Amino acid sequence: MSHKILVLGATGNVGSALVKFLVEKGEQVKAATRHPADYPPTDNVEPVALDFERPDTYASALVGVDRVFAITKTADIHADKTLNPLIDQAKAAGVAHIILMTAMGVDQAPEDVPIRRVELHLINSGVDYTILRPNWFMQNFSPGFLLPMIQQGGTFYLAADDSKTSLIDARDIAAVAAAVLTEEGHAGQEYTLTGGEAFTYSEAAAILSEAANREINYVAIDDGAFRDALASAGWGPEQVGFFADLFYIVRQGWVAPVLPTVTNILGREPITLQQYALDYVEAWR
Repeated sequence: MSHKILVLGATGNVGSALVKFLVEKGEQVKAATRHPADYPPTDNVEPVALDFERPDTYASALVGVDRVFAITKTADIHADKTLNPLIDQAKAAGVAHIILMTAMGVDQAPEDVPIRRVELHLINSGVDYTILRPNWFMQNFSPGFLLPMIQQGGTFYLAADDSKTSLIDARDIAAVAAAVLTEEGHAGQEYTLTGGEAFTYSEAAAILSEAANREINYVAIDDGAFRDALASAGWGPEQVGFFADLFYIVRQGWVAPVLPTVTNILGREPITLQQYALDYVEAWR
């Protein structure tokens, strides 16, 4: 039986791949975006307006939907203000299952952290739920926030020291989400998603360098310099603090574990960083 599934962030790294996978599975998709008129026409996909800054757009996006893939906007320091009303409206609209994507380690965060508030609100909502907590995306190298640094000077700077991260390809997150949305047995589950191997950012840079046939370097900077760089790039004080705190977690080694969740759900190994680099190599040449 097919479903009508609302996908938030439908133009993002995870959302765009998820829409593709769901259509391949024969599902009807409502692709949520702030600019539906700009969404490319796609069979079995209905672009719908949804703006996190305007909760009044939620109701029309939820019409006829029985499953929702929910995600926060990037560096959202008020995630509970945007997503909790969505959860409430989805419940009122009769949505049967909400899949929420947060981040690795959110389950260990204090209950007053906004994104943890969203998780708890969903868990206590009475709606069937599944929570996906992925690690850092490989796509941060391209098309994400590290790409301009790599393109401009071949070097990217992070406050990550030499700690390892089990980076995951956004396409694997989308594949897991597609499975959770279309298969039975995932209600009430909370899944932490990682890649199949952990790397330092120096090791990752070497893999990108080999694929691109050019030198790409990582330089570790301290927390203060990282905060200054974010502020210089136009980030507001709250966003700077939020993002810098994430790299404290990286430096502690808390995002280094490699877990079998992707393989257990998909029945295959995660996409490797080497394969990701080959798939995205043109961005760095």
